[in-house]
Amino acid sequence: MKRVIRYLAAALIWASASTPSGLIAADRLRPNILLLMAEDIGNDLACYGTKGVKTPTIDGMAKDGTLYKRFYTNSPICSPSRTSLMMGMYQGSCGGHHHRSSVKGKEGLHYMTHYLREAGYTCIVGSKLLKIKTSKTDINVNTGDKLFDKAPPPPPGKPYFHQIQLQVTHRQAENPRWQDLRKSRGDLAVKTSEVEIPPYLPDTPEVRLDWATYLDQIEEADRHTKVIMDDLEERGVLDNTVVIWIGDNGRCQIRGKGYLYEDGIKCPLIIWGKGIEKGKVVNDLVAGIDLTATILAIAGIEKPDQMQGQAFLFNDNYKPNKYIYAARDRWDEVMDCSRTVVGSKYKYIYNFMPEVPYDAGQKYLDKDNVRPILPLLREMNKTGKLTPEQAYFFKSQKEVEQLFDLEADPFELNNLAASEAHQDIKREMNEAMFTWVETSGDKGLSKGADGKWTPAMEKKKKKKKNN
Repeated sequence: MKRVIRYLAAALIWASASTPSGLIAADRLRPNILLLMAEDIGNDLACYGTKGVKTPTIDGMAKDGTLYKRFYTNSPICSPSRTSLMMGMYQGSCGGHHHRSSVKGKEGLHYMTHYLREAGYTCIVGSKLLKIKTSKTDINVNTGDKLFDKAPPPPPGKPYFHQIQLQVTHRQAENPRWQDLRKSRGDLAVKTSEVEIPPYLPDTPEVRLDWATYLDQIEEADRHTKVIMDDLEERGVLDNTVVIWIGDNGRCQIRGKGYLYEDGIKCPLIIWGKGIEKGKVVNDLVAGIDLTATILAIAGIEKPDQMQGQAFLFNDNYKPNKYIYAARDRWDEVMDCSRTVVGSKYKYIYNFMPEVPYDAGQKYLDKDNVRPILPLLREMNKTGKLTPEQAYFFKSQKEVEQLFDLEADPFELNNLAASEAHQDIKREMNEAMFTWVETSGDKGLSKGADGKWTPAMEKKKKKKKNN
């Protein structure tokens, strides 16, 4: 009943905003919701201040909508991140923490689309407007629900939730289209002289070319976004649509995709459309699970009990997060286990398996058309041509604890975990992390059916007891 009341209240708001009389068909009271999800992308858009890249369509959405500067996915790996978003739960809570796993969801759990469908939405995925595949889902938990109803185009006159994957930014081992893209762009290609290389990478011609090629992919994603937005306008539904533009995880570079550094979990989030505040920039900490609750709030749906985030729009009870949490577990053949807590100023990472190095020899990342500069970086490391900050990624093992001051050290180069002056904040964030692990029922670390802790958590508990 509460859900129905909330929907009716939202319907009245949308009706009054749509026409002076407010007399529109019931289905038109609810906005269409379009989720554009770019793959493997950090905050590398012009509207976020990135040099060398041109993203006019997305920049325009940011100018006429709301831009979130601190949006974090709950995993730096695609399928756990998407699972978390679709469930509105931490991937460890619902069992979807391992990449490309397929587990049966606990009875009573549902996908976000289940609740949208209950409210009358048609849920569709993919688009025929673009020449590449746009219907990828990658969900690790099977709830028994139908994830999406049908293929596009959307049904006329009915509210719909539409997810489109902008896969042009994805570096796939089996598809080198991004390499061909730069050649095809000719004079329009991003200039290597204009890009800015982060200090954890050496500034060489090869690295500059790789970075510029990545930005080429982003510019192509901007063009794809324009195609989709133009289609909304041509179909006459643009004025009744909320568009959400996000990344699924960080960029496909070292310290990015797959890792809990900022470049692995901090992604773009722009929300544009009817009822969305224009020209607003938000610095609140926002997580993927919060976006799930927000999508339902946009549709006028009360947050279900299973969901662990909070809506940051259309929510009278919204309070900014003190911390957000993210996790790294198995990625393809590499088993790993790390957790992070991110606050307004500091970030804490705990590596439960420090013996697993960052450069773990993963087959996917060793492909020439995924991380082409990796062999060069390895060789430079062997011959002592990297700075200590650049060579850190190639150490034989990780540090157990990491603490970074994100304001003073945005690239996370100076680990403060051993700093005497930072022990109080480290202790506070360590306690917050382990409280989250236990209260969220993190299946990557918490007790199993046999009452025993996982090996990674048992190792931590023994070490804490010995200390």
